[in-house]
Amino acid sequence: MSKKKFSGKQLFKGLFVGGLLGGTTALLFAPRSGKETKELITKEVDDSIKLITDVKNNAEDVQFHAANLQHLSETMVPEFLEDTQRALNKFDFKAKHRIEDIKKQLEKINTEVENLTNQLDE
Repeated sequence: MSKKKFSGKQLFKGLFVGGLLGGTTALLFAPRSGKETKELITKEVDDSIKLITDVKNNAEDVQFHAANLQHLSETMVPEFLEDTQRALNKFDFKAKHRIEDIKKQLEKINTEVENLTNQLDE
């Protein structure tokens, strides 16, 4: 089953048509005077317009923040990866020399232990 994407235009049209149909229905079936019905319809239309405006503004805000987040991720993630790689390379460079020194010291200790063992055996 495919999902349909709805645009802001479609939402606006749907809300407008729904408001229009609701207003017309209210006008035809309302047990009120013409003035009361007109005030009610005006209020409903104003509320619908406010709702549509709020939805549009919120959608624009979401779109702006999504674009901002995308831009930040496109610029910051590669920089973070580069900095991390540099730090790892620097650590690796320093660690190699230390590991070599430790290996030499272990060889020296092993040699001395063997010499001491041989001296004790004699």
